[in-house]
Amino acid sequence: MRTPRLLPTVTGLTVTALLALSGCGEDGSAAEPRTDGAAAWTGAAAPVDPSGLVWAADGAVHLGDGTVIDTEQRIEAYVVAGDGVYLVPAGEREGPGAPLLLATDDRLEETGARVEPDTLRTSPDGRYLAFIDPATGEQDAFGTPVATAVVVDTVRGEEVVRSSEGMGDVGEDDLADLYEDAESPEVLGLTDTTAYVVGPDGVRAHDLASGEGSVVADSASEVYDTDWFAALRGEDALTNPAGTWRIVDPTDGSPVRLVPEDGGAPVVTRSPVDVYELDSWLDDETAVGGGLDGETDLLLACTLPTGECAPPPGVPAGALLPVDRSGPGLPTVRR
Repeated sequence: MRTPRLLPTVTGLTVTALLALSGCGEDGSAAEPRTDGAAAWTGAAAPVDPSGLVWAADGAVHLGDGTVIDTEQRIEAYVVAGDGVYLVPAGEREGPGAPLLLATDDRLEETGARVEPDTLRTSPDGRYLAFIDPATGEQDAFGTPVATAVVVDTVRGEEVVRSSEGMGDVGEDDLADLYEDAESPEVLGLTDTTAYVVGPDGVRAHDLASGEGSVVADSASEVYDTDWFAALRGEDALTNPAGTWRIVDPTDGSPVRLVPEDGGAPVVTRSPVDVYELDSWLDDETAVGGGLDGETDLLLACTLPTGECAPPPGVPAGALLPVDRSGPGLPTVRR
């Protein structure tokens, strides 16, 4: 299951506020790396702004403020948090999980973490990074590690959650069969205070201040109508910043519409591809999303008043969105 993060409408936390929480030394230098569990994390000395339209191509990640971070890697999946870009290089998977790297404007470093790439998620302010670690937990009798939910405070440089609660009984379960037959371990999403994780034994909410977890549902199917899950899906981002237009995806398979809140006539979008979806706004007159041109991912910007859709200027076909916005590749609605 994919849970979109709607970056163009998120207001980033100011750098000043984040620095106040960063645990930096008196001279303003970054905190020393700290080791928790299976990884070593470096506190963010100068957190980046995760807001705006973020995309990646040819190993370079383009942030919403125009900053470009060259990762020097072919990228399978990435998110923006802390000092820069946390990424999984393409073709680096050996055994369970894949290595997680941190790329900033002046360095590329191994975190030592093993992650399931499509489970990477971040909090809206970019401070907390979450993922499922499928590799380093205690093993069952068949050698399968128990899945572990991990949440990292990237500003302080420390893990605040490392938990295998609800991920199966190592002493009794065949974990490989359990994860195949039951709900696969996944991070549903984060707010700025809570991480929601699903596993075979239900959905847990982990408080980011205390690290404590509690069961909030027996299965993911029970949370779809809850207010907190609607917030994770970013449904508010379907309305433009001024509150004057809303994205509506008809259930009858017809094209996406931009509907005025004053009751006026909707604008039917006109896309160059049949498979596409809009999920947020870049500004009051530009709705954005993505589609498929054959098997190639395509970012789209649809503008008012015409509803015409085209790739944003300078964004090539095949560009990748952060995985916490749309999962691997782009969101797709087949018409």
